[in-house]
Amino acid sequence: MSRSLLIIADDALSASALRRALRATSGCQVFDGYADGRGPCGVVAAMRRPDIVVVDDLRSRAYTLARIGEIRATLPDAKIVLLAARMETAWLSEAVAAGADAALAKAFRLETIGVLIREVAAGNVFHSFDTPTPALRTVPDNDLPQLTRRELEVLRLVAAGAPNNRIAAQLWITEQTVKFHLSKVYRKLGVSNRTEASHRAHIHGLLDTAQETGIAA
Repeated sequence: MSRSLLIIADDALSASALRRALRATSGCQVFDGYADGRGPCGVVAAMRRPDIVVVDDLRSRAYTLARIGEIRATLPDAKIVLLAARMETAWLSEAVAAGADAALAKAFRLETIGVLIREVAAGNVFHSFDTPTPALRTVPDNDLPQLTRRELEVLRLVAAGAPNNRIAAQLWITEQTVKFHLSKVYRKLGVSNRTEASHRAHIHGLLDTAQETGIAA
């Protein structure tokens, strides 16, 4: 049975090499081109509806988590495989919590990666990553504080990987105001940086644009 596959990457050369290797793997039908992980990929994924999505470890961990969470929300039945530059337990746990089904080290030869992805898609590979004990105070799942609409707008842009100056321009506010909103978001979510805020937003569904729960007027 042939399974369709979409690559998400932020490097055209890496994506091209990976696409060639995967096309040589029996059972994989790889879409032409790749989705640029530096921006939202949900529309492309929804149009193509691949069985497998390979997310290359992007330059920003926040981008990587954002893309994984976005694909999981768009394609709940797809297999999501992360090609990880670093096989660190804490990082892999975050990726799995965001929606990844498996992670493979980029150190593998490309031909080997193709075979492993096929086996993951077939359900022949399973691994559970240990969840690290968080050093920071976390907010209980059933007691998430309400975010204002503006805080949620800022959080969504942060999760998409936008820097403060781009957020400020898009929302017509100053960078200082962006920082002010972010500090309030961090405090409410019990986190200390953008990656942790994006991760918590994903696992609690705060980035669903159609969802209004958890938003204060």
